[in-house]
Amino acid sequence: MICKICGHENEGGKFCEKCGAKLGPEVEETSAVQSFEGQEASETEVNTEIPAPPAEFRSVQNESAAGEAHHHVFTAPPRPQATTGGTAGDELSKPNPYIESAKQNSKVYFDYFLKGLKSPLAVTQKTGSEQLLNGIISLAIFVILFPLMFYFSLGHEARSFLSSSPFVDFVLKPAFWLAVFMFLVAVYTFGAVKLSTHPGAHFKEIIARFGVMLIPFIVISLIAFLFIILGSSVGGAFLTIGLIGGIFTIPALITTSYKRVALGGLDTLYAILLIYVAIFLTMLIVGDSIGSMLRPERIFNF
Repeated sequence: MICKICGHENEGGKFCEKCGAKLGPEVEETSAVQSFEGQEASETEVNTEIPAPPAEFRSVQNESAAGEAHHHVFTAPPRPQATTGGTAGDELSKPNPYIESAKQNSKVYFDYFLKGLKSPLAVTQKTGSEQLLNGIISLAIFVILFPLMFYFSLGHEARSFLSSSPFVDFVLKPAFWLAVFMFLVAVYTFGAVKLSTHPGAHFKEIIARFGVMLIPFIVISLIAFLFIILGSSVGGAFLTIGLIGGIFTIPALITTSYKRVALGGLDTLYAILLIYVAIFLTMLIVGDSIGSMLRPERIFNF
């Protein structure tokens, strides 16, 4: 019997002597099944090959991919969200420029004050217009100091009895008139310096030197205020020294602090006398608005 699988001729038996296949009608069935499975496998291989899409579909697909790539490139990254706590901490850690400037100016004036208190004449001779701000501060302290002394020495009941707005009447108004008066004294000193010792002097320099010379008299006035609070009559003497020194002594000292530059100018003594005449005339013209502030016996009744 010939094997239908390998073609070997067998003498008999149920199986092929060469390939071991079953002989007889089952061989044909097995061969048919194998043939059908082989055909099925070939069809599966053919079907797995996906045909290429049409050209139009490929162009649309490429444009879509390009658009996606384009959109991906130019998409902005998301902004980081700052936490509220971090922002508040940064703001608190930043120094305030106004506070820092005030601290710096206070330190500069404190050094200026100490140097002027230690050796006022020597510092005055070296002071220029660069110390204008410090000079203005000293003038402001001197001007506000005496009205405040008068205000606190009256007491609450007396202030309420004498005026409905005591702070305005006893502090602000007198301080304004005293500021005007001290400004005029500085102007008279400036004129005397120009006429006598130093024609090239500047008004800013006069104000700066005026501020240096006021420092010892500010300290004397503070001591007077302390004695007045304690009820001692010595406070009146200190107050008189502070007022007379600030108004009459300083102009003469500033005039002599300049070295004579121009020959043939007005003599320094006569220049100082002109300052005093101008001061007394100003006191007479202005009247009680300033005169009452410049007479300690009328303020403190001693």
